Amino acid sequence: MRGLFYILFLFVTFNLLGKEINVSYPISPVLQLIVIKHKGLLEKEFAKDGVKIKFHAINNGLKQAQAVAAGKVDLCTGINTTSIIIAAGQNIKLNIIRALCNPTGTLALMTTNPNIKSVKDLKGKTIVGPCEAMLHQLLLETLQTKNMTIKDINYIPTSLTNAYNAMFAGKVEAALLGMTEMIKAKNRGARVLATPKGLMRPKLVVAVSESFAQNHPDWVGRYVKVQNEAMEFIKNHKREALQLAAKDQGISYKDAEWLYNNTNFINTLNKDDINSIKDDIDFLYQQKLIPRKVSILSEGAAIDVYFQDFVKDQISICAVSSPSILDSLHNLSCGELRHN
Repeated sequence: MRGLFYILFLFVTFNLLGKEINVSYPISPVLQLIVIKHKGLLEKEFAKDGVKIKFHAINNGLKQAQAVAAGKVDLCTGINTTSIIIAAGQNIKLNIIRALCNPTGTLALMTTNPNIKSVKDLKGKTIVGPCEAMLHQLLLETLQTKNMTIKDINYIPTSLTNAYNAMFAGKVEAALLGMTEMIKAKNRGARVLATPKGLMRPKLVVAVSESFAQNHPDWVGRYVKVQNEAMEFIKNHKREALQLAAKDQGISYKDAEWLYNNTNFINTLNKDDINSIKDDIDFLYQQKLIPRKVSILSEGAAIDVYFQDFVKDQISICAVSSPSILDSLHNLSCGELRHN
């Protein structure tokens, strides 16, 4: 009997020690994520259960999705919906559990070349930036407005950091930049050639694998709770939050404040977001970035529809809401909603 008890004790102990949530942490994170990491909010939430949190620095959205498919990441804390669409075209399905922001004001196609006056001047020139992500889509949308295609330029995919460095080294004519790199470039005199305004509606969200959503619906709800705590911290301790962001990104407090004021933070996807996802899918299919018309939304998804089967649907009930009923659901987690 004592031997059986000892075996059970070891089983429970090793099982607890083996619990881990692998979380992607973008190189250019938005403020909620910075607060979550540097205030240890996830660690505090899961400490009592012996669940460890492991962060992985992955900036590219598609690479985040591929890391999920490979079983290396459970939770993508900041991934753009363009990459989710492209991942779906590669049969990698993610469940959106929360929205982060519409970063229209913090994404841009920029140049330091005095001879580049407009997008038309980029014909035959070299442009660098992230591939298969919302900045890539911005480039394609921008070119289309000038009756140009990717074939009219020399496009070299690279990271945000490499794009920034290449532009200021004079090696390329323009770069696609976002968040921290954009404001750094702006401070150094780089000029904006195009932004998403009037062209597309960028959406940054939190997403998990289908298996993670199925096996740990309570953990999903608890992550949403933690993100809400981060937003509440920002609301009540804005200065401290911006100081954390400035230190994390190596920028001034003033620049961190500019990013905060221009990022457009959200918690849920609204009707315009959902409609724009459908437009994005059509555009990316037209541009041959996906092999077929995919769907990252449930059939007939609308702003006032709350899905009953969290696992089956590709977008969670927690990520879609309408103002009229948001208040009544404010205190419910994803796990609680799933069983209603």
